[in-house]
Amino acid sequence: MDPKKVREAYERGAATAASRQSRPERVMAPILHGDVPTFAEAPAASSPAALEGAGAAVVGIPFEGVKLLDPLTYAPASAAPAPDGSIYYRSGADAGPDAIRRHSIFYSLRHGRGFVPEADPDLVILDHLRVVDYGDVAVVPGDVEETFLRAHAKLADILAAGAVPIVLGGDHSIPIPVFQVLAGKLNGKLGIVVFDSHFDMSYEPKYWAGSQWARAFDLGVVEPENFVQIGLRGGRESLVDKAVAEELGYRYYTMADVDELGIATVAQEALETATAGTEAMYVSLDIDVVDPAHGGQKYPDPAGLSAREVIRALRILARGPVAGFDICCLAPRYDLQGHLSQLAARAALEVIAGIALQRP
Repeated sequence: MDPKKVREAYERGAATAASRQSRPERVMAPILHGDVPTFAEAPAASSPAALEGAGAAVVGIPFEGVKLLDPLTYAPASAAPAPDGSIYYRSGADAGPDAIRRHSIFYSLRHGRGFVPEADPDLVILDHLRVVDYGDVAVVPGDVEETFLRAHAKLADILAAGAVPIVLGGDHSIPIPVFQVLAGKLNGKLGIVVFDSHFDMSYEPKYWAGSQWARAFDLGVVEPENFVQIGLRGGRESLVDKAVAEELGYRYYTMADVDELGIATVAQEALETATAGTEAMYVSLDIDVVDPAHGGQKYPDPAGLSAREVIRALRILARGPVAGFDICCLAPRYDLQGHLSQLAARAALEVIAGIALQRP
């Protein structure tokens, strides 16, 4: 039969059914795997070709490597998860991407097409931006090098399509493969803004959640004058890390600075610093910067940023030339009511909204 006539028959059938108030035809649920939906129920992109036309692509890197067994000892990536009730040794960031996606259902793009009135009274994300979920990197537990090579491939696909990677971690080592791939795509320098309660200025181990910024400086993708940290606090800071920060001479804001200046001023200054003479900006949100009243953090410390402060800061930064964004160190096993997972999903949505606002 002529395919055109087949199609016309189906269209006439649908029109007839609609006139008789028949139920609508079923659509495939936007499930990524198991009971985990795609982020905000965006279309799943199962191949590089499916990324075509996307402006933002969510990708998970459910990797947790080296951990902190106690104040003086590392636990290797192959170590068993922290036992229930452990105070210092906490783990579970590898489950972060699934948790964030589950709670992103509150922001389903099928519901309001991405209407975000706080970002802009008339903003509807899907009017400006195609958003897809490119699934997860196939992590090799305990093997950071192979995992990062696999992440490189997924991230390269996203950048080749012209989309901004929205990365769900994982621990705070996951920015490493992102800026490694970005470095090969940029002609100029990259500015970096980090939300974190810790300096993370260790040099070794080479690939872990406390030496990621040493790798960025090693790579030459960012200069200290374009690197900013926001939210440092508490008595868990390393004197070595602080000394390195002073030697490098980059700008950082403690929570006392945030209290004194206000988060809007801090975010605006961070934006100006990260974009001064650079081609693009990368934003990294370590969820432990948030006040632990939300629960769900591997490394909680009281008196952190409020949910409102995080969203407001991201709203300001997302108006800049964002080349990538990540959320890391969310441990769902401690997020008993899902509040932090929902905040993480909301944070990703805010960045996507900022990207959409810059598109025609």
